[in-house]
Amino acid sequence: MLNSKRLPTKKVAQVSASVCYKVFRIVILLGLSYLMLYPVLSILSQALMLPEELFDGTIVWIPENPTFSNFKNVFTYIDFPHHMKISLQIAVIGTILQLITCSLVGYGLARFNFRGVGVAFAMVIITIVVPIQTSQIPMYLGYQSFDFFGIGTLIGKITGTPLTVNLLESNWVYYVPAAFGVGLNSGLYIFLFRQFFKGLPKDLEDAGKVDGCNAFMVYLRIAVPNTKPVFVTVALLSVIFYWKDTVISGMFLSSIDQQPIMLLIDSFKSILWQLGGTQDVGRYTVEISAARLLVISPLILVFLICQKFFIECMDRSGIKG
Repeated sequence: MLNSKRLPTKKVAQVSASVCYKVFRIVILLGLSYLMLYPVLSILSQALMLPEELFDGTIVWIPENPTFSNFKNVFTYIDFPHHMKISLQIAVIGTILQLITCSLVGYGLARFNFRGVGVAFAMVIITIVVPIQTSQIPMYLGYQSFDFFGIGTLIGKITGTPLTVNLLESNWVYYVPAAFGVGLNSGLYIFLFRQFFKGLPKDLEDAGKVDGCNAFMVYLRIAVPNTKPVFVTVALLSVIFYWKDTVISGMFLSSIDQQPIMLLIDSFKSILWQLGGTQDVGRYTVEISAARLLVISPLILVFLICQKFFIECMDRSGIKG
């Protein structure tokens, strides 16, 4: 009798605990979603407002008279398409170069047990930790008189005139490091490729070698087709980091005509502040919001398309958070 009475009570307690857990999880997820979406929704709301509506206490999220004039003003003040094109060139070409070099390095660290592999991987990790600002001066001098990794200097000893070119004020300050595996956040991408390649079954490589494939053909025909998620993820991360970078462009691209769009936003802030100053804070705020929305829109679109592969790669590579 006692057992028959306790069973329903225990079942009710389990159901109650399960419901409470689900409610708690939903509340946490909604809270996190709000924290992540709030900045985007706030920028969108302000970008569609008139300046005077910004200080209207009755308007919180939805403007009474939505307008696209703020976006029009942004295109009036700066050559937005030109600088967006520069950002697109840097992001696309830099990403392609990083996919090639980082995947090759990651595959080598994952599948070849050569002497010093641990030291090489430790050096890759160090590049993630050490900020790029620590090598700013050597990089600036190297780009100012780029001698093709010593070849130009060697030619100069023969001809008397070193063969050098000035890479400053050009996109080559992004392309050259990316082509040699030391581009923007290349250490992170090498780590991701290494973790993913280590998870591939050894039998696939053995089957390729039986069919007569050398090491490079095994990488190209077997490893690459079976690691689509990590390639998509690295491409997504690379595009985002190149798109939003202001460190490298701030160091080596001082000419406004050569600046990517993200760096130009800072200049745009100064332009608007000089036009309106403290007398027109509303106009300054809504037009800056419009400019920011235009800049981040391509990144949001790319992430929405690639998020499935991104989640799969983070799960299989062992990275959490």
